[in-house]
Amino acid sequence: MRYSNLRAWTRSLALILTVAVAAGTITGASSAPAAQQGKAAAAERANLRGTGPQFGGTIFERPGESYREAYKRVTRAYGGSIGAVRMFFPRMPQSWSSITQKVDNTPIVASFKAGPRSVLAGHHDAELRKWFSDAPTNRRTFWNYWHEPEDDSVHRASYRQAWRHINRLAVRASNPKLKATLILMCWTLSPNSGRKWRHYYPGHRVIDVMGFDCYNTGRKQGVYRDPAKILRPVVRVARSLGKPWGIAEFGSTIVRSDGGRPGRAAWLRRYARYVRNHGGAFATYFDSHVGFDYRLRDGASRRAWRAVVQAR
Repeated sequence: MRYSNLRAWTRSLALILTVAVAAGTITGASSAPAAQQGKAAAAERANLRGTGPQFGGTIFERPGESYREAYKRVTRAYGGSIGAVRMFFPRMPQSWSSITQKVDNTPIVASFKAGPRSVLAGHHDAELRKWFSDAPTNRRTFWNYWHEPEDDSVHRASYRQAWRHINRLAVRASNPKLKATLILMCWTLSPNSGRKWRHYYPGHRVIDVMGFDCYNTGRKQGVYRDPAKILRPVVRVARSLGKPWGIAEFGSTIVRSDGGRPGRAAWLRRYARYVRNHGGAFATYFDSHVGFDYRLRDGASRRAWRAVVQAR
């Protein structure tokens, strides 16, 4: 073989090998971890659908009370433990050392927020990489970027791009307990809203769990609306995507006709029953006085939700 032909043959062989490796025809040790991670993630998704929902709520401090003290108070009221805690971070999430000091080993449904431009510019990459890498591997973290974006006039395309950017950071942590959870408003699923939930959906490969905030919309009419009617659109969307679903916020004020408060207690039980019977991953009650008084201060409601939390 002439030398010039040998050089051409060598270049051709190198090109063939490069293409084969890129296409996955020739596999090396580096492809094994990715395959294993994919299998682990698939197993975790199946496990998420097969387990019962985590029931819990928000933790709001009383005057002079620390978050840790409030957590202890709430968990005692719920029978000594709680299935999941809803946490809100106005900007970036707190460190895991801080979170675990506050809520022990409880799974969390956590939201954080940053402008899409800031996210896409990489300004939060280092902080988020550390947060995802430090996340517990023995319990689920349903993490969310910017919950209820619909009312915030966020640029939707940039919002979706920011979601994808953050999720790439989360995937690098190789922790199947991290669940990318989109949280939208139930109102967005109503034809009367004029909205489309897909405008905020960053993609099938990004989102693990579909989350929604679904309150009792019958309070203005003085009724507790049937949970099936509230949650049916959520189940429909989640099933259309083949995704698990959860309720990040729900609640009801005490309606005018509910003098003895047994109506809300019964509504709480029906709500939880629907979540459980239709494969919900979690449901956290918005036990607060923000916006309206959703607090479970009456004995009937407290007993009902305590029974739900302890029956998980």
